[in-house]
Amino acid sequence: MVSNGDVSTRHFTIATAGHVDHGKSALVKALTGTDPDRLPEEKKRHITIDLGFAELNLTAPNGEKIHAGVVDVPGHEDFVRNMIAGVGSIDLALFVVAADDGWMPQTEEHLQILTYLGVKRAVIALAKSDLGRTDIVAEEIRNQLRKTFFAHRRRHRKSKEHPRFRVRNGADATRFRKATLIC
Repeated sequence: MVSNGDVSTRHFTIATAGHVDHGKSALVKALTGTDPDRLPEEKKRHITIDLGFAELNLTAPNGEKIHAGVVDVPGHEDFVRNMIAGVGSIDLALFVVAADDGWMPQTEEHLQILTYLGVKRAVIALAKSDLGRTDIVAEEIRNQLRKTFFAHRRRHRKSKEHPRFRVRNGADATRFRKATLIC
């Protein structure tokens, strides 16, 4: 944490995770305004090949500044080494699952990698929620994550129950379809 007078800035590193073509790069672009796919081959093929980077600056309700470096990783199985390089030392995973596909092979592979590397925090984004049955896919995600560290967070201070998943709706952006966050 860096402090400038009475305003402090917290720094985080966030990395995407999820199956190919589930909207990871589009979500990064919608959140930051930066297209993380910068290589000509990525533009031509419409898939992430190498790591992409963006910056996200937010202000918390208490006035605290939050500066996050966002790493966009490839979802295709041929580029899993690049994915591992991108999530090696992150504070938070931005795990993306598309509502029209649901849980897929690289979704599972990325979950296993995050678990192996000891990532303990994640936000789950249900992307393309205008194209699929969000209720069914959200339940599928809950079932897949039920036995993972992501489902076993600390208890909420005001509640005796674990706040495992909350659903929030997001908005459309350029190539990014409507999303639902499942925290």
